[in-house]
Amino acid sequence: ISNIAVPQLQWGLLDFGRTSAAIAQARSGRDEAEAQYRQVVLGALEDAETSLARFAQQRRNVAAFAEIKRSADEAATLMRQRYARQVISRGDTLQADRQQRIAEANLRSAVAALTASYVAIQKSLGLGWTEAGSQASALISK
Repeated sequence: ISNIAVPQLQWGLLDFGRTSAAIAQARSGRDEAEAQYRQVVLGALEDAETSLARFAQQRRNVAAFAEIKRSADEAATLMRQRYARQVISRGDTLQADRQQRIAEANLRSAVAALTASYVAIQKSLGLGWTEAGSQASALISK
């Protein structure tokens, strides 16, 4: 009969509230962990929202700089045609070429900033940078 397992019940009759205190301590530890978790999640959501807003602004910038570049290209072409017909001076043509190069540099900078914003979105969402991601950034700039 000694080999039979008999469940035993242990009860501390005189624990003087230690059990209640241990339960309260465990609950407060759980509440603290939950508060920290919520804070981390809210921080991550804020980071993602900021990244998305920045990306949207960068897209608008790229569109604006692309339009400026297109206008500068047209102006430079017209200035070269006018110079070829000797209607304007070489200085006017050089100024149009300069404006065209500035517009191109600004567009390239805007595309670089857009790409950086895209990477920030990927990081804020916990995603990795893949070959598909780099192809997506090329599509975004179109």
